[in-house]
Amino acid sequence: MRFVDSASLQFPNGWQGRANQALADLRTEVAQADAVAQAAGEDVAAARKAAIAAGLNRPARQQIWRDMNASLALLSKDKCWYSESLNPTSDKNVDHFRPKGRVEEDLTHEGYWWLAFEPSNFRYASQWCNQRRVDDQHGTSGGKADHFPLLANGTRARQEGEDLDLEDPELLDPTDPEDWKLLTFLPDGYPTPARPKGTPEHQRASKSIQIYHLHCKQLVNGRFAVAGTIQRIVQELERLRPRVDDLQIRRLYKNRQVELIQAIHPHAEYSAAARAYARAEVYKLESGHQVKRDWLEEMLS
Repeated sequence: MRFVDSASLQFPNGWQGRANQALADLRTEVAQADAVAQAAGEDVAAARKAAIAAGLNRPARQQIWRDMNASLALLSKDKCWYSESLNPTSDKNVDHFRPKGRVEEDLTHEGYWWLAFEPSNFRYASQWCNQRRVDDQHGTSGGKADHFPLLANGTRARQEGEDLDLEDPELLDPTDPEDWKLLTFLPDGYPTPARPKGTPEHQRASKSIQIYHLHCKQLVNGRFAVAGTIQRIVQELERLRPRVDDLQIRRLYKNRQVELIQAIHPHAEYSAAARAYARAEVYKLESGHQVKRDWLEEMLS
C-alpha cells in the first residue's frame, strides 16, 4: 500500500451531474419507502433496506461508479490501491471504502448508501483484495466485501449528515497519507505490522492484512521476487562503488542506482515492499558486527 492522492482525480464529462441526480433519486425512493411503511404500520427498517438495495442494484446507477474505474486507475498507474499489485490476470473494480448497502460488522446498519456516488469513498481494488476469496492450498482467506470495522472508540455514522470523522476506521486507508507506513514486509514476502503489538496501529495493520487478503500467496510471491531484486541491486552497487573513478564502472553504478530508484518509486509495483527491503539493507552483518551502509541510507533519504 502507498498513499494515493485522490484529490487529483479527474471526472469523466457529465459524471458529477449523473451522480448528483442518482443520489437525489435514491434519497426520494428511500424516503417514500419509509413513509409508506409507517403509514401501513409495517417494518420501516426493512422497507428502507429494500428500497436501498433496489436503488443500488439498478444497472444504470451501478454504471456511474464503474465509469470512474479508468480515472481511479490513473492515480496508481493501474495498481490495486490496497496491495500495489498490477495483477493483470484479475479485474480491478471500484470498491466503496464505506460499504454502500450493508456493513458486515453491524447487520442493523443500512450501509453508507448516501456515499454510493461519492468519489472520496471510491478505492481501486483487485478482486483478490475486494471480493471474498479462500485459498485452501495455502491456508489464507480474505476480501474486503462489506467489511468496515471500527476501533473501540469510534462512533459509527448511521445516516446521512452524521460526522464520518468520529468513526475511527480499523482498516488502513490508502488515501490517508500516514496509513501506508503502518505496514512493512518480511524477507519472505509476507506483510506484517510496522508498529509494536498492543498499539492501535498494530491492530489496524493486522486487521487490514486479513481483510484485504494481503497475505495471499500470489501477493507474497510478488513481494518475495522484489526482495531478491533489491538485494541483488544493493550487492551490485556495493561491488561497483569502490571503482567509480573508472568511467565505465561509473556508468554501470549509475544504472544500478536508477534501478533502485525505479523500484522504490510510488508508481512501481510493490514499491512499499521494495522500500522496506532497501532500508533493511542499510545495515549488513560483517565479521559478526553490524556495519552501516551510509551511502545507501543517503540514497534512500
